[in-house]
Amino acid sequence: MSQRGGSIIRFSTGTFLLGLAIIAVVGCAGTGRYYADGPLTDQQRDAAMKALLGEERYLEYVLLTDTTEANEWLRQFWVEHDPTPTTDENEFKDEHKRRVRHAIHFFGQGSRGGPPWDERGEVYIRYGEPDERRIFNFGMDDNPYDRFARDRDRQQRFGRDIADNALSDGRAPTEVWTYYKFGETFQFEDNDQWGFFELVPVSDPSVPRQDVADFFQSRLSISDLQPAIYYHEYGENLVDYALDVVRFHAGRNKWRVDVNLGYPISELGRGPDSQSVSLRRKIVIRDEDQREVYGEIGVIHRIIDTDTNEHRLMVEQQVCDLRSGTYTLAVTIEDYFSGKTGTYTREIHLPKYVVPELHEISDIELASFVWSIYEPGSPFVKADRMVMPLPSRIYLPGQELAFYYEVYNLLTDESGETRYKVDYEISRIDGDQTYNFNEPGHFSGSKRIARRFGTLNIDQVPPGDYLLTVVVRDLLGNHDKSTVTRFRKSS
Repeated sequence: MSQRGGSIIRFSTGTFLLGLAIIAVVGCAGTGRYYADGPLTDQQRDAAMKALLGEERYLEYVLLTDTTEANEWLRQFWVEHDPTPTTDENEFKDEHKRRVRHAIHFFGQGSRGGPPWDERGEVYIRYGEPDERRIFNFGMDDNPYDRFARDRDRQQRFGRDIADNALSDGRAPTEVWTYYKFGETFQFEDNDQWGFFELVPVSDPSVPRQDVADFFQSRLSISDLQPAIYYHEYGENLVDYALDVVRFHAGRNKWRVDVNLGYPISELGRGPDSQSVSLRRKIVIRDEDQREVYGEIGVIHRIIDTDTNEHRLMVEQQVCDLRSGTYTLAVTIEDYFSGKTGTYTREIHLPKYVVPELHEISDIELASFVWSIYEPGSPFVKADRMVMPLPSRIYLPGQELAFYYEVYNLLTDESGETRYKVDYEISRIDGDQTYNFNEPGHFSGSKRIARRFGTLNIDQVPPGDYLLTVVVRDLLGNHDKSTVTRFRKSS
């Protein structure tokens, strides 16, 4: 799933409502079922890893002959795929272990010394619980090898029903699994009637039939190409909030990163006094090796004037210094009074510093306002002004577009002075409307870095999504550099 300001990973552990049909429609055991957690055999472990990774990444893993390297590769893999990086739990890893145990328990009984599970187990490990599982137990009462038919109590315990229908033509026991969310249907048959099911082309008339090419493509995706799919589902109790990340140079190969959070007051729960709000927020940043380089936990208590603040954001800013590289940012908030939670993840790319031939411009930090007066100790002060971040990037009618940015490595003349000019452009993303704003005259300074503020009246700009472009011309070198950000004007 996706929310404003970042991406939030949904992860489904599996129990779905199943449609009814004239044949038996059942679901595999849900996530509430647990199995013995003893060690896997080497064969089970290798098969589970291949089902999890797919052929390409599995080869990448097994070719690591050094045990330490292999363990480190696997550690990074688990952390990289953790849908809730700010918690100690890794639902991705836990769900994989559950699927493997389920495959061994339910789909490995007829393996006869071969693979640790039949091809139902392979599909189950890769795709999880099917949305619909239909079982055609042809001739089970006469099948001496079907232990489920001989034990009706146990059969019911595993959720199986015997059903005959128009397809009962003497064929082998058959199962048809449908994954509506992935657009996939798989059919399995126990041709030896020994409990070992193999993937076959879909022939059920109630679903689209597979031709041979479709079947082999599906089989290839299961046996080689398709890594396991995990779909994290947090449920409906989500808190909506905004996340924005803005980068500024902080010296050679170092960056200052502003992590701006905006909590819509109308979305937050209230305390017994109907005015207090309370949040717990955790921020984690991991490097390319998936090791934590920054972590911060905070508890926020505020008293809200509901008459004037109901439609506003409660804003927070965290600042950290990072070296060049690629990082994963994860933020989780918990609303104490409503019980709602929300997790965002965001990749941060910080390029290596290269001595520039031309001047450079930072990201643009959008703000709800820029004031020359501020409270001492305020966390939002930049260059002796108060810059209140606007993480949602949404401006209301009548609100001015305010922002902050920095310019680096400006040229200097013989007296050590810089001289440059600034222009702004607003262009509609889905059209050709453009609005130009020119700063009068030019600017100068005694430092090669300039910290700049802008405030634009956008009353004439209709509602919609726009790009703000800042263009800085270094008048001493007569060259331009620009930087762009996106915002929305609401109706």
